[in-house]
Amino acid sequence: MLFPYSDIIIRSIAVYFFMTIALRVFGKKELSQLNTADIILILLISNSVQNAMVGPDTSLEGGLIAALVLFIINFIIKKLTGNTKFLEIYY
Repeated sequence: MLFPYSDIIIRSIAVYFFMTIALRVFGKKELSQLNTADIILILLISNSVQNAMVGPDTSLEGGLIAALVLFIINFIIKKLTGNTKFLEIYY
């Protein structure tokens, strides 16, 4: 890998897209459409996919990098969907 945390970056991006697609498949497009059970499910899923993102790295740096990658990819997707009608439909 390019640098020690590249594995975390790749894993975090994969988990982000999986979760986005899974929420869309199960019909949740807006936060207002979530009920209490959905929020509990999301919290449980976030705990279960944590290891998929950081793998064996349990350091503070690993967790912060995973969170930073999620924020960055979310920012990029929001900017793209705001400027592109095609992506707005699917996101």
